[in-house]
Amino acid sequence: MSNLLSPLVIQVGKLKGPFRGFRMINTHFTFDNGKVWLQHEEKYLYFYAHNPRARVVYQQDGSYVLEVDGTDETVQVIPGDK
Repeated sequence: MSNLLSPLVIQVGKLKGPFRGFRMINTHFTFDNGKVWLQHEEKYLYFYAHNPRARVVYQQDGSYVLEVDGTDETVQVIPGDK
């Protein structure tokens, strides 16, 4: 039995409005419940979707990543001020 923790899903829902991918540090991602997450790494991916399903996953190293349905990429995020 491994003592490593599995990634933990922190939030699941739909992102509000149009999603245009990952852009720059501090890009805002707002879930339909009002919770805001901020992009925390330099990463660019263009992908358009309206109100896509998404999830925030807590990683073993203490970071959070955003996964968006329809993409194979993730981006590191931090909690916003909501």
